[in-house]
Amino acid sequence: MKKIIVLLSAIAMFGLFANAQNTQLTQSKIISLTESNFDATTKKGLYLVDFYADWCRPCKLMKPVLEEFAGNYESKIKVVSVNTDYNKNLSTQYQVSGIPCLILLKDGKEIKRLVGYRGKAELENDLQQWIK
Repeated sequence: MKKIIVLLSAIAMFGLFANAQNTQLTQSKIISLTESNFDATTKKGLYLVDFYADWCRPCKLMKPVLEEFAGNYESKIKVVSVNTDYNKNLSTQYQVSGIPCLILLKDGKEIKRLVGYRGKAELENDLQQWIK
């Protein structure tokens, strides 16, 4: 019985160790923002803001698309995310009524809004004038 417990403990520890290593290897290129740091972060430059919620299925599908986009265009556009459940004032300020909601900001001012899921090609097409 002791051998089984030790074996199960070792397997569990290895699984946690492997997950920790994978997490470090796949660090997100998307920066999470909150109401306290949003304005200061987005006031200068070009930012694609992803308003999302953890429970939203289209938002979950959008995340890998945004990760790839962020990696491909990091020299032109910074991709940031805002959880609408925890940042209700920002969601209200930007009149977010449907998610995922992507808002392109230039020096803190909205210049484009995209609502709903988009694949990589569609996202690139929608933002082509800013990623050339």
